[in-house]
Amino acid sequence: MKHRARRKRKSKIVSTAVPEPADHCDDYIDDLKAPMALRTFLAFARSPAHGYLQPLPHPQLFATFEGRRVRVTMASRFGDVGITDRLDVATGYDTRVRVSQLVDFSEQA
Repeated sequence: MKHRARRKRKSKIVSTAVPEPADHCDDYIDDLKAPMALRTFLAFARSPAHGYLQPLPHPQLFATFEGRRVRVTMASRFGDVGITDRLDVATGYDTRVRVSQLVDFSEQA
């Protein structure tokens, strides 16, 4: 049985444009200019066990995304957050977005 040397394939570069730097959700936790509701939720959501070891009540976070009110349900280690338009659910998300894509943060819908 002959083994053929595998040729390395050249990668095809689709674009040479450098993407704009993504903001990480952890950057907002200590940012004094960020809304307190956002900072509180992110500190909770990014703590060990996603904050569920923290005492009750757990903080809630609502925001506006593309003109509609959404609930933020998680903060990822990748720097984005999970949102849903179902304002009555505490877990689960429909979309993942950067924090900078959200506005009008509050603890109430």
